[in-house]
Formats: sequence, structure tokens, C-alpha cells
Amino acid sequence: MSQRRASHHNRCPNCRINHYFCVCDDLKSIKVSTNVSLIVHVSELKLTSNTAQFVEKLIPSEARIFIRGRVNDHFSPDPIIERSGRPLFLFPDENSIELNDSFKTNFPGPYHLIVPDGNWNQAKQVKKREAKFDTIQSVKLPPNLIAEYKLRKAPRPDWVSTFEATAYALGILEAKNVEDHMLAFFRKWVSSTLSARSGDFSSVIKKENL
Repeated sequence: MSQRRASHHNRCPNCRINHYFCVCDDLKSIKVSTNVSLIVHVSELKLTSNTAQFVEKLIPSEARIFIRGRVNDHFSPDPIIERSGRPLFLFPDENSIELNDSFKTNFPGPYHLIVPDGNWNQAKQVKKREAKFDTIQSVKLPPNLIAEYKLRKAPRPDWVSTFEATAYALGILEAKNVEDHMLAFFRKWVSSTLSARSGDFSSVIKKENL
């Protein structure tokens, strides 16, 4: 049996990484006042590289995943729209407003951040397909952010993952410490996943035997 296949059978059921590299001890929840709704395609939830799952784990009281794309199951935006807070749709369309220091002054909270998950085209289609999202203000992240997500190849270096986008947005809507807390976990998760994928278990086995 290959190391990659062995890794598959020995994954932690929570963080979904080989148990030698498990990052669950770093999954420490943080409290925020912003409700977060993540719209995730059902096929994405099967992937260990999906980042939306960890937003929900880090802010379990406020973050909820709403699944679309199930066979014979019509996606309804109503449960999302009904959540409390000023609704903001995180996607850089032609009408989006940049999230920055002045945003909170011009548009006071509390907020409800709606985040479409998936690749660029998939995320773009979410708002287009749902008429009830038309009146929700779109927002975008500040420029010059560089993605640290190394588990999937992005077409551009500033195309950040769903997790990173949410962390950066909450860093503005909430506080910088929320962003720092989330990104610290994200970096550990990415690093541990890459180590597990490499198939080199020598370093963690050595530690375990000390």
C-alpha cells in the first residue's frame, strides 16, 4: 500500500489530515459579532482541500454552511436572507464597495457576511442565479493581498481562498486579532497538509518516539 493511500485511511475525521499531522489542537474557536453564511457546492464538501469547513469550525456560533447543488434539491436563499445583520455579499462585482477603515463608518454594523465558495466562475454565478441576492450590497477586499493557499493553484496570486477572504473581511468588520487568529490556523493547516501529502513522515515519527 502506498503512503498516500495509507494517509487516506488514517485521516483525522475532524481536520481530515493524516493523524500524524492533525491540527485539531490549533482549531481554537473565536467569538465574533458578524454572522457568516458560506454558500458551498455539495461537491466541494467532499474535498479535503476545501477551506469553508474551517471557517465554520473556528467561529461555530456565527458561521453556517449552506449547501447548493444537491440532486433534486432546490437551493433556497431564504434561510440566508433571514439571518440578522447588515447583509454584505463578498464578491468583487462592478457594484462592490471596498472593505476598509471608512467602510464601518459609512455602513455601521452588526453585519451578515455572505461568502460564495468555489472557483471564480462558480462564485460569480451564485449571486446572478438568485434574484433575492440582487439588492444585497457587494463588497470586495482591499487590493494587493497575496494568497497563501498552496493546496490549489490559483490563476492569479491575489485570488485568495474562501477561508482567507473571510478572515481578511472579518479583520476589517470585526478586529485585526480575528484575522490574525484565523490566518495563524490557516497557515498551520496548509503547512501540515503539504507535509502529509509529501509522504515524508520521518519528522513527526521521530518526535513521537522522543
